[in-house]
Amino acid sequence: MTSTQPETTEWDFPNASTPVGSAAYYAVRFSPEPLRRRNALLFTWYQLIQAVAENPRDPGAARLKLDWWRQELDNIPGGKARHPLAIELQSAKLDTTAVTIMGAVIDTADAEIRNASLGDGDAFVAACRGSLGNLFLVLAELEHEPEYDTEDCLGFGGYCAAVERIRHLAEFPRRVPEGLKPQRLQRIDRAQRTALIEKLMNGLPGKKAPEMGQIPDFARRLTALSRAMHSKMRDQGYAVTETLIDRAPIAHLWTAWRCR
Repeated sequence: MTSTQPETTEWDFPNASTPVGSAAYYAVRFSPEPLRRRNALLFTWYQLIQAVAENPRDPGAARLKLDWWRQELDNIPGGKARHPLAIELQSAKLDTTAVTIMGAVIDTADAEIRNASLGDGDAFVAACRGSLGNLFLVLAELEHEPEYDTEDCLGFGGYCAAVERIRHLAEFPRRVPEGLKPQRLQRIDRAQRTALIEKLMNGLPGKKAPEMGQIPDFARRLTALSRAMHSKMRDQGYAVTETLIDRAPIAHLWTAWRCR
């Protein structure tokens, strides 16, 4: 019997970047059906670029990967992509503006690789805004909604990126400022650790929920999920451990559902 099931690829939703039960999964899952696959593909692309910058053992090779992706982005609008994920992204109808903003995500990753570490809080905030903040801008560009605010996209996207970097700081210490390296945080008490990290996070607008319509639907859910994760990390005193702090899938589901 011939199967009538459509072919699937490793990039279809859910995938390795949006596994079932994760915060990213529910952020995508509650997207309007016509946008679900597009949001999953864009988030997967973002995660792929971040993986290059997280812990590059060979900075030169990592930067060559990013250069290759710059060229691949240029191929997408004309339907000439080669990478399987880029080929899938062609269906998202990325215009030249969206591709240019995606290029800024790559530039931010490149700058991180070239510098051994983030020197201070300002550099940390800039890197966060330049990564997920720019992805939020891509979403806004594709949805053509005039009420979306550029600064809100950069700020709330930057906040979400910051939460993940703090969450993973034991694993990827080069992605946080010098003052937040694991060795230092492990030597100070819970109250001091919390004060240091909260001071850093105050540079991003995550504690105040965005007003409806200021950032795209998918971005709102990611922000709500990041705020919930931030709250749990803060409640646990920003414990520095290789075991990631996480929330139960039902908690992610409930948070995302409330942001429909």
